[in-house]
Amino acid sequence: MKSVDTDYTMAVSDLGITDSDLSKQYQYTKDVVTDSNGVLKGVSWQGCPGVLFYNRDAAKAVLGSDDPAEVQNYVKDWDTFNDTAKKMKDAGYTITSSVNDTYRVYSNNVSSKWVVDGKINIDDNIMKWVDDSKELVDAGETGTYDMWSDDWKKGFYPEGNVFCYFGPAWLVNFSMAADTEGSIGYNGGWGATEGPQGFFWGGTWICAATGTDNQSLVKDILLQMTTNDDVMREIIEKDDDFVNNQDVIVEMADSSYASKILGGQNPLGIYNEGVSKLDLSNLSSYDQGCNEEFQHAMKNYFEGSATKEEALDLFYKSVLEKYPELTY
Repeated sequence: MKSVDTDYTMAVSDLGITDSDLSKQYQYTKDVVTDSNGVLKGVSWQGCPGVLFYNRDAAKAVLGSDDPAEVQNYVKDWDTFNDTAKKMKDAGYTITSSVNDTYRVYSNNVSSKWVVDGKINIDDNIMKWVDDSKELVDAGETGTYDMWSDDWKKGFYPEGNVFCYFGPAWLVNFSMAADTEGSIGYNGGWGATEGPQGFFWGGTWICAATGTDNQSLVKDILLQMTTNDDVMREIIEKDDDFVNNQDVIVEMADSSYASKILGGQNPLGIYNEGVSKLDLSNLSSYDQGCNEEFQHAMKNYFEGSATKEEALDLFYKSVLEKYPELTY
């Protein structure tokens, strides 16, 4: 986060907030707002572990069950996921709406950074996304739509014939037409399972402005919004969101809480399983620019207007325009 490595935000410890106060929060949510000197600059009420949201009707029709544990067997790793894509196509479904649906999952599971010693570096798992995606597109098992486009959203409805989307709680609850009559979510038609790999997407953090003359009030807001167990429970129950409190999540995962959008499923245990596997050690300030340009460039390859090498060359040139200090 850009604001973290600046003087505009103050250390939460300077507000009197201690490690003990934040002990129930997921470590990755702290890592994201820790500056380059190791100073924590913000807190969050929200966790955003990603899962695979699947069309229950499609699962029953093609896989014989819409039970999350059963469906997981068909999407447990990328090879199995790609095999399931063939089954879905034979039944008239695409496995995902677009290759871009899986990109974030692959890119969150890299073993190296986008830039190493000033040189652009493409991780092996990113290239696996390219090869897997090309096979799926060529076989007609997924599309190349841009995320958030009208075509990408067609799978929010039964007639879109899309098997799954990848995302955190906020995606299925707030961004997949769950309030629109006739949508899959409106009728409780989605299910949630872990998918091939854990990942995260997005989040919201609260930071304190350096020089604030309301330190005690700011401290109270940060603590009430992100550490109060009762507030955390209320967010889950009213918003179906995943909160940044490990104790409350474990408690609610074993409770009668159920998501209407997910057909009465309690997904908190599945979300929690995903968040426990997150490794953010390879995040860098170049991620957003490199990820965007890589997907843009590879679309040319997937759609047949460029070779893989030509698409890679386009990617390198686009990144150098954004970050002229780099080489490749």
